Amino acid sequence: MAVITQALHQIPAVALIGIFHLMVGIPFGVSYFPMYWRKFPIPGKEALGIRMFLFSTLVGQIVFAYFSGFKNPIGLQMVENIGFTKELATIAISHQGYGLDALSTTMVMFGISSLLVGTVFFLLGYFKMGKIIYFFPTHVLIGLIGGIGILLCKTGLENTLANTVSISSMIEGWNHWIIVVTLEIILRFLEYLLTDSKGNPRFALLSPIFFCMITPCFYFAMFILNIPISVAKDAGYFFPSLSNLDDNANDEGGVSLSVEFGTPWDLWKVIDFSKVSWKAILDSFPTMLALVLFSLIHVPINIPAFSLSTKVDVDMNQELIAHGLSNMLSGAGGGLQNYMAYTQSVLYDKSGGTGRYSGLAVALVTGILFFVGPDIASHIPRCMAGALLLHVGIDLFLEGVVDSWRKFDLLEYAGIWLIVIVMSVSGMEAAMVAGGIAAVSTYAVQNVAYLSPIRGVMPATTLRSSHWNRVRLAETTILSDSVLGRSRILVVQLQGHLFFGNMAFFTDQMKELLCPLPDLEPIVLIMDCTLVLGIDSSAARAIVKLKD
Repeated sequence: MAVITQALHQIPAVALIGIFHLMVGIPFGVSYFPMYWRKFPIPGKEALGIRMFLFSTLVGQIVFAYFSGFKNPIGLQMVENIGFTKELATIAISHQGYGLDALSTTMVMFGISSLLVGTVFFLLGYFKMGKIIYFFPTHVLIGLIGGIGILLCKTGLENTLANTVSISSMIEGWNHWIIVVTLEIILRFLEYLLTDSKGNPRFALLSPIFFCMITPCFYFAMFILNIPISVAKDAGYFFPSLSNLDDNANDEGGVSLSVEFGTPWDLWKVIDFSKVSWKAILDSFPTMLALVLFSLIHVPINIPAFSLSTKVDVDMNQELIAHGLSNMLSGAGGGLQNYMAYTQSVLYDKSGGTGRYSGLAVALVTGILFFVGPDIASHIPRCMAGALLLHVGIDLFLEGVVDSWRKFDLLEYAGIWLIVIVMSVSGMEAAMVAGGIAAVSTYAVQNVAYLSPIRGVMPATTLRSSHWNRVRLAETTILSDSVLGRSRILVVQLQGHLFFGNMAFFTDQMKELLCPLPDLEPIVLIMDCTLVLGIDSSAARAIVKLKD
């Protein structure tokens, strides 16, 4: 009886996560492919994307339920990587056009990228190198987050307009995006009203409930205005129904499709290794590398935060292994990357969800949505998807460039803006390169400008030994000599990294210290390297030259 009671208590939490998966899966699922890929080679681009989201989420949920140290982890497709999925698809299109061949290559790219992410996660956990993730420069991470926010805002508008963002499309589709902007303003105003004096939200579920209410409110508005649903669908306010997509499929060159599509198995049917462009895959490896690096930044944030929220201590390396397994399994099935989602996991925990069987129940619900989710999506207004993406995008942008103000020095903050601008103009791969340049530049400039290699200089007259004071040995009498004693001994304490960048300053300062001294012998220079973190060959050569 107790088991049945406990199971009944899990139902609300499981149902809530199922609703969240559908609510998040629709806007992100319809965004994996470029908006300009209009004549998609199979029926239902949106349906394929939603099932891609749910498949990756399903695999992650099953693996985390078995291998995570938490009692209530929730797996989710790594939605922050949308920019990379579009870029990979663009590479395939540039090689093979807009036909089924390009789609097959794109899906293989998705699978390989997930395998790479999973392999890196697994190796980091297996060799207990989890802490290496924390050495990723913080300001580069913040810049990438801000850039992702811009891309999500753009994606939200594209989903709302069913078109690429341009001045002409914004003017033509003003009646679509004005709804999304209005919803965002209303939500921001409600968040402002429900914020306490310390800036913390008084009602954590405001945003989820708000987005869940958009669809029923939209239908209610159509009822009040006496607008038939068919008219609204024809006007583009809803995602297309699967039953109306057959005419949209177009295999480039007019070749008829030899395989029947429009089923839940399209995720695997589209893959034909004989049509895959391996040259395109080789060209995509820089983008995949950037995707792997970007994927690594989520785990060291989500796991410690969830551990703190649930007061459960877990082994970071064990969680990395779990993430490795989940991504490798997803990649083996041609799926996208996944991770343990912090927000959904906290919500699941507070709703009473706990235990392996409860986690598997979430996986079961996700599996059911895999089959019926795309049909449900055709009844969801586009404004819900657009509003959710716009809201998340603005949050990430504010986190990147507003919340970071005064938390970084001007050089690091300029690097954040550089990454955001480059990502907005040139995409994810260029942003990762800009991030690397910003990190190296910041490191070099800070070492040269903000840290002198010399911490302090003092003569030995200020460093009398207690041993010498107590025992007057004949060998130490020279130290008391007014000409050749302690006054001729100079102690220099060094610090930080000694490298080519700060050696010019070091040499000039040492000359200023040594040249004014009387030309008497001996001069003893003692260098204290206790605080030195590293030294390169240029610095070592400069130190040796001091005797000249």
